Amino acid sequence: MLLLRLILLAALAVIAFHFVRRALGLPGPGRTGVEPPQQQVMRRCAYCQVHVPEGESTQSRGHFFCCEAHRDAHLREQR
Repeated sequence: MLLLRLILLAALAVIAFHFVRRALGLPGPGRTGVEPPQQQVMRRCAYCQVHVPEGESTQSRGHFFCCEAHRDAHLREQR
């Protein structure tokens, strides 16, 4: 009888713990609360051929560049 009460008390404690954690917005077990990074489109620099994320690249005249210096050098060569 005592063992049954202890098991019931432990089960209630676990259920209460889960409700409190959920109410506080804390991540569950095995979850870090961090979302995986989004896939980024990679673009090749028209000058040096290095691949950079599209959000970090510079674009001019339909070409992508890893930096403004390579953009300027490429445009100078095209003249």
